[in-house]
Amino acid sequence: MKKHILVFLSFLISFNLFAEVYEANQSVMAFRQALISYDNMDYGTALKYSEDAILYRKQFIENQINTLKNSLTAKRVQVAGDNIQAILQVLRNRKEEASINIIESYLKIKGIDFFENSMEKLLTYMNDSMGYPEAHKLIGDIYKLEGEYDYAEEYYQLALKNVDVLDISSEKYDILYTLAEISRLKNDLPKMEARLLNILVDDSSFMDQALTSSMIYTISGNKKNSMEKFFNLYRANSYISIDAYNQLAEYYYDCGNIDKALIFAALSTITSFSKINEILSSRNSEYTYTNLSTFFQEASFYDDIVKWGNESKAWSSFNILAKYTKTLGYDNFTKDLLKVLVQFSPEKYWQKDAVLLLETMN
Repeated sequence: MKKHILVFLSFLISFNLFAEVYEANQSVMAFRQALISYDNMDYGTALKYSEDAILYRKQFIENQINTLKNSLTAKRVQVAGDNIQAILQVLRNRKEEASINIIESYLKIKGIDFFENSMEKLLTYMNDSMGYPEAHKLIGDIYKLEGEYDYAEEYYQLALKNVDVLDISSEKYDILYTLAEISRLKNDLPKMEARLLNILVDDSSFMDQALTSSMIYTISGNKKNSMEKFFNLYRANSYISIDAYNQLAEYYYDCGNIDKALIFAALSTITSFSKINEILSSRNSEYTYTNLSTFFQEASFYDDIVKWGNESKAWSSFNILAKYTKTLGYDNFTKDLLKVLVQFSPEKYWQKDAVLLLETMN
């Protein structure tokens, strides 16, 4: 009789584990179907599968939490307190495999230090993980495509609310950029500005006032060597912010705030320059930055770098910087930069643009 009970309990544990795996897979599979439908432009089906994925994820984690809480009510487990490692030891002695697997699955992903070895913090994290930000983002994308901007914003905000559990953390910035774009489409430019600035909250270069002040001081010094000094002295590596720099520079310039526009144009240019310069150094061990002319010549050897420079507006950023410094009367800086662009800009369109701009200064 005892043997049959043990067999039954073993079967029950195995069944529960299978059910959990099935529920997790249901959520993943539904989201995959949503992505396939979205790629096929079947947006109604994509919406349905996205909503299913959100529901399955919620049910899956709720079941995990209930399983853990049932285990934690046992007196022997309660004696271990809030200590995850102590609780795991008791659960192993009791052979509560379902709860052990749940705890270890989260520790494998985040590490025990993330939860400060606290079961309460693990449970809080699990509760916060019920959202499915990737699915919320996809629903937002669908509504945006259909011109339903208010609904799109609602789902993007839901995705941001659960941003800590995004599988790909960079998607946070995709969402923030899309929200800024929606504000532009709705012609709410002040909100667009606020959302672009929100992207820069974690940007060490933008938040470094000493860096931005020094860059503007070098440019506005307008000495004969100020241009080369600018590209020799400064570096910035917040590459995810380049698009925000460009948009904000254009926004402030259109508003007539040229001084502010110059700050963002300088950040955009030096960040794009830093990224390309870093790639060049990694590809050619003999290359070191000496001057802007040789930098452009070296970059021109690599088609993929030229292509990236076009896509990220890196090459245009140099011309825009020259345009703003010209507007502010920093003629020495502007002429030195334009002379290099006229000869060596890797993109013909911006090379011609530099020629036209330089002609207005003669």
